[in-house]
Amino acid sequence: MKHKIAFWSYSRHLVNRIIPSIKNNKKIIPVAIFSQKMDLIKNNEYLKKTKIFNNKKNFLSDDSYETVYISSVTGSHYKNCIDALNHNKNIICEKPMGLNPRQIKNIYKLAGIKKLYVHEVFQYIFHPLFLKIKNILKSNILGNITNIESKFTVPINDKKSFRFNKSNGGGALYDVGIYPLSLNIFLFDNLNPKIIESNIIFSKKYKIDLMGSITTMHKKAIFKQNWGFNLAYQNCLKITGSKREIEANFIFSKKNIDNGVIKVKNKNKIKKILVKNANQINSAFMFYLNKKNTLKDNKKNIKISELINKALASAKN
Repeated sequence: MKHKIAFWSYSRHLVNRIIPSIKNNKKIIPVAIFSQKMDLIKNNEYLKKTKIFNNKKNFLSDDSYETVYISSVTGSHYKNCIDALNHNKNIICEKPMGLNPRQIKNIYKLAGIKKLYVHEVFQYIFHPLFLKIKNILKSNILGNITNIESKFTVPINDKKSFRFNKSNGGGALYDVGIYPLSLNIFLFDNLNPKIIESNIIFSKKYKIDLMGSITTMHKKAIFKQNWGFNLAYQNCLKITGSKREIEANFIFSKKNIDNGVIKVKNKNKIKKILVKNANQINSAFMFYLNKKNTLKDNKKNIKISELINKALASAKN
């Protein structure tokens, strides 16, 4: 089955990550794009046959597509989703869809009324590396889980970027912190972590968070997550159990050509599990385009937003 799709915003992420990942997929047909960057779009080979709109109403009223992929700035996602749903479009939206649980719930409620699907994009959960780790946890070879540590820090320091603009939804937590905070919720079913400690550094000048850490607990397991801007690049996961320990780098973001490696430590012995490279973005798109929302998926995305809000509230207190 072929899927006709439209793009909301000619973003860097669309150009640098999404298009290179889906351009060879014959089941995805680009038919329209909404952006003011007309000249740039015309020079993009993948989009040469798409209709280009610089008027939002005309774009959303176009009936040549049923699904819109939204990659506008973070602060616009909620309104973009509501507008798209009101024009009877299915949605694939980059994380986060909204900046608080109320917005996420409103989107799902309207989608239910309209009988449309909405997917919040977390591409890393479709990579074989993540799926292999999830299977390892299910196998119980690690024993009882005692600690999980995950980090996503990046050397981003471009003050002109939307990431440093509060009105555009800027801040490290919603840009990179959402990855380690979402990880545990996607790895485990029915996870209800309790916040023990939350430390978030805010910029008085830009009025956004720049870096942070959170420690949570579920049953007897301790979860520690770190994130931030203008820091050395770290993108990793470590899970410690009563029997064994595993480590993996590039858990959240990786190139399509890169293999994954999981190190399994048992006392002084280390075993390496090779995970072949994969196109996680293409896999995510095909899953989203072929599958309707489930209540379970929606609850997890709401839970992620609730955890982020609690982390912010705890840090400010």
